[in-house]
Amino acid sequence: MPPEQHNGPGAENNGHGTDLERPSTDGNGNGYRTFSGAGFGTLMMQFAVGPRETPPVASTRAYLRNGLPSLYQDGDFGMRFIGSLEELLDPIVAILDALPYHFDPNFAPPDILNLLAAWLGVDLDETQDIKHQREMVRRSAELSRRRGTVKGLELALQLHFPNLPLRLEDNGGVIWHGKPAKEGNASSDFVVYCDKPVEAETQAAVARVIEQYKPVQATYRLRVKAAKKKVES
Repeated sequence: MPPEQHNGPGAENNGHGTDLERPSTDGNGNGYRTFSGAGFGTLMMQFAVGPRETPPVASTRAYLRNGLPSLYQDGDFGMRFIGSLEELLDPIVAILDALPYHFDPNFAPPDILNLLAAWLGVDLDETQDIKHQREMVRRSAELSRRRGTVKGLELALQLHFPNLPLRLEDNGGVIWHGKPAKEGNASSDFVVYCDKPVEAETQAAVARVIEQYKPVQATYRLRVKAAKKKVES
C-alpha cells in the first residue's frame, strides 16, 4: 500500500505520492508556503516581509562558546552574550583562517603577489597574464636552485618568454679554479636560438634574462631568425 498522505492547508497532490508547494495566507495576511511529503507530515515555512533586515546568523565557528566550561554553557544569557562577541570577532578570525592562502602564489591577491615577488627577487612583467605571474613566483625556488646551469637558463627563458621558441646549445665545458685549463678543452660559451623573427625590444629583453641567469664567466651568442623580405612585384 502507498504511504499515507498528510496534506497541509493549501497543499495539493501531484498524483505521484508527493505534495506540491502552494502559497497561502493566514488571517493576518502573512505569506506561507507549505511543503508536504509522502509519510513525513507537513512543513510550513513563513517568509518575513517588511522594512526590517534579516536577523544576523550566529557564528558557526563557536570558538568562544565551545571553549567555555560546561557549567557556563548551561546559561542562556552567557551563551548569547558570548555569541554576540563572536559575531564581532568573526571577520578578524576569518582573515586569520585564510591567511595562508593570502601568501599562496595560487590564490594571493595581485598586491600580495607583487610583495612575494619582491621578497623572492623575482621581476614580474605586469603586461603578462596574472596566471603567468603566479607561475613565475611559484617556480622561483626551482629557478634559484638551478641558477647558473643549462636547465636553469632554459627554465628562466621559458618562464619569461613562454610564447617564444627559444632553444639553447652549449659545448658542455667545465672549468674550475686551481687547475689551469688545457688547450683543446671545450669552452664555456653557448648559443641561444630564437626560431622566429622578433622585434629589437624583445631581443634586448631576452639578452637581459640571459645575462641575469647565465654563469658569470660564460659567453654567449643570441641568434634570431631573420624576417622574410617582401618581394616587390
